[in-house]
Amino acid sequence: MEGFFTFVLVLILLFWLLGRVAPLILAWWVRKKIRHMEQEQKRYTNAGREFKEGDVRVDVEKEDRKVVDSSVGEYVDFEETK
Repeated sequence: MEGFFTFVLVLILLFWLLGRVAPLILAWWVRKKIRHMEQEQKRYTNAGREFKEGDVRVDVEKEDRKVVDSSVGEYVDFEETK
């Protein structure tokens, strides 16, 4: 019976402690995410010039092309017709 009361007491203390610490951890995590979003926004606004509302920025990445070795054979791009 003493073990059961100890378990219940520890469980109550654990939930109480979690209730006290969880808001602090949540606030820290939200502040961290907001700082990250602010840095991303600064990266876009300071990328060469100031962007006005309505401007569009397109980041073009290098396209990977499949290179066919000349010893493999001839590459033919087929087009289906009906």
